Amino acid sequence: MKNLIIWTVIAVGIVGGLVWFGNAQQQDSPEPALTFATIQKDTAAGAKLYDVRTSEEYNAGHFDKAILWPVEDMEKGKLPDVPKDTKLYVYCRSGNRSSQAAAILKDAGYTDIVDLGGLPDVQEIGGVFVTEPGALTQ
Repeated sequence: MKNLIIWTVIAVGIVGGLVWFGNAQQQDSPEPALTFATIQKDTAAGAKLYDVRTSEEYNAGHFDKAILWPVEDMEKGKLPDVPKDTKLYVYCRSGNRSSQAAAILKDAGYTDIVDLGGLPDVQEIGGVFVTEPGALTQ
């Protein structure tokens, strides 16, 4: 009987250790790095990529598939007419307006917002700047 108790305690300890080790490895696993190719794939599947700069800035150049949606319009209450769980990517020139836009969207109930930051941040993950005239608007 005594041996059975000892072996049971040992078995529980081993199983507990394996469970703890498995959970620790899952928590330490880094999230896959976001790439612009992933963003393009997501937009093809229904996500939105919003350029929250001014129309003048947008017309001077923007990223492929980006839709102009100035943060100034969001501040006035003009928000995307998409389901609240749609993945929304936002970017601006330096990251300031994109963080403002992300906060406005979150406060309005949108649940899947990715603040990409500024132009250099998007270029760093593979975004290619397009300089075609004419704004794409929603």
